[in-house]
Amino acid sequence: MPLMAAAGALAVGLGAYALAVEPRRLQLHRHRIPWRPWRFSGTSLRILVLSDIHAAWPHMTPKRIARIVERSLALAPDLVLLPGDFACTDTVGVRPVAIEEAAAALRPLAREGRAFAVLGNHDWDYDGERVAAALEGVGIRVLRNELEPVFLDGRPLWLAGVDDPVTERHDLEAALAELPEGEPAVLLSHMPDVHREVPPAVRLVVAGHTHGGQVCLPGFGPLVTLSRLPRAQAYGLHETDARHLFVTAGVGTTGLPIRFARPPEIGLLELVPAGIDDPAGRVLAAPAAGEPADALLEEA
Repeated sequence: MPLMAAAGALAVGLGAYALAVEPRRLQLHRHRIPWRPWRFSGTSLRILVLSDIHAAWPHMTPKRIARIVERSLALAPDLVLLPGDFACTDTVGVRPVAIEEAAAALRPLAREGRAFAVLGNHDWDYDGERVAAALEGVGIRVLRNELEPVFLDGRPLWLAGVDDPVTERHDLEAALAELPEGEPAVLLSHMPDVHREVPPAVRLVVAGHTHGGQVCLPGFGPLVTLSRLPRAQAYGLHETDARHLFVTAGVGTTGLPIRFARPPEIGLLELVPAGIDDPAGRVLAAPAAGEPADALLEEA
């Protein structure tokens, strides 16, 4: 009996932690990626990645979204990428926030016109056209199988965005049709599985959707990934043949408003010049001195 009581108390404690604590332990995860050719005047380009907001009470209220935006902008990003699922559907025990309220909290990200988004499956379940209109209304450009040059230091970084692959609205060929020959591109997609289909010109795929599993078990990893990619690729930065895939854990929750061993995160990708001793651009650069790769930004 004492053992059963202890096990029950442990289960209750872990459940309370997963429900009330971890969903609010916002992390910063920083990665550096060599980029070639380098045409920019600085030593790096900072790309902020903020995904899977799933705006809803109690964890992702407009006030908390605004706090996350404030912390994000403090990182001085050159470009903001938002890989979808702004709306909340199919989640037990929450009260969804109107998408217009969530978009209003995201408005500061659109300063200087360098915030781009794609839609996710929950956005389409909610009302994809309404979500797109709300984001565009605050200055966030929604890419729907399109290519856009983002001018940094007067030079273009080519950014493609595909509509939601989960609901089969993506068209990779259309998104890359206007990419100039020989130019590298960054591809924004809600679901990471498109990584298998991209041509060599796409050097970096940025995605969300998986929540990094949302609930993980030590020694096993995520219980569910919602992706057909290998389990190990459901989260984090991965490199294959000089091309990179970054899958963020996002900040919100779905299904149940819980997280365990996979806290919410802001991703910061720093593109840096590929070294002359690394012609293929395959070796990740180390974090800059005095700049930790990971940090706790917010705690319940």
